[in-house]
Amino acid sequence: MMVEKKVNIMNAQAVVVPIVPKIELKRILYATDFSEASLSALPLVSTIARQYGSRVFVANIWSPIPYAMVTSENAATVDRADEEQARVHAKALLATPELNGLPVTVMVEPGGPVVELTRIVRQQKIDLLIAGTHGRTGLRHLVMGSVAEELLRSLACPVLTVGPNVTARSMKSADIKHILFPTDLSEESRTVFPYLASLAAEYKALLTLLHVLPIETATNSGARVLAEPLRQEMQKMFYPRIDPRSPAEFVIDFGDATEKILAHADSGKANLIGLGVRRAGEMTTHFRNTVAYKILLGAHCPVLTTRA
Repeated sequence: MMVEKKVNIMNAQAVVVPIVPKIELKRILYATDFSEASLSALPLVSTIARQYGSRVFVANIWSPIPYAMVTSENAATVDRADEEQARVHAKALLATPELNGLPVTVMVEPGGPVVELTRIVRQQKIDLLIAGTHGRTGLRHLVMGSVAEELLRSLACPVLTVGPNVTARSMKSADIKHILFPTDLSEESRTVFPYLASLAAEYKALLTLLHVLPIETATNSGARVLAEPLRQEMQKMFYPRIDPRSPAEFVIDFGDATEKILAHADSGKANLIGLGVRRAGEMTTHFRNTVAYKILLGAHCPVLTTRA
């Protein structure tokens, strides 16, 4: 059901003043290994940076060869070659149309991806990290492994990932016309909402707020009727924080959370899914069993995550 905001300026009691979150994305970190998969995130970097007037930091983290595998002299030679190759790729990247005209800082650093990206985020006061998730080398397992888990648990800034099921064709223009916000109404899930509301306002995008109830509740003959108060509660909670120029809808569905979220994203041709995740001390150890991980892995559009 589409919800239309109405403001009656003649009746003071009916006036609704939206509290639209003020979000600034002035410093964007684009983590890349220069692979085709990693470069699929570049159009997204470009459109958001131009929309928000951001400076872009392009970071390539390469891992030196352990001396135990080769002699120290040979390792140093290979490391120099890897670094030089990375700088050649970085120079070519700066010449792409996506980065043309944007203020860009290139950072080619040796070390582990989690340690170095965390350091860059902290030192450069990064507002958003963007990365492709199925490239080669250090970022190969950004979503499908420990790197993703550590970044999502530790980074203070949001992480926007382009997963393995996002096609290069779908990312060609990187238009943001439909944003899906799955929420269980918990404080953790709501942490991402200010960013989604801001993006919806910037791009005049449709914002779909989705709450999925367990499948067993659907067997209740009055389930649909009982779900209506919950939908109204969602409207009360989020509606005042949505820009009045942004269309919004509040949806209640029943079934497996992951399946329903991915299905709604596909059927609605969502360009972005937003998820709030638990912080390091509260996040489950088995990240790969969580709804967030399954969505990151299965989504056909980019996924924005924030931690509480």
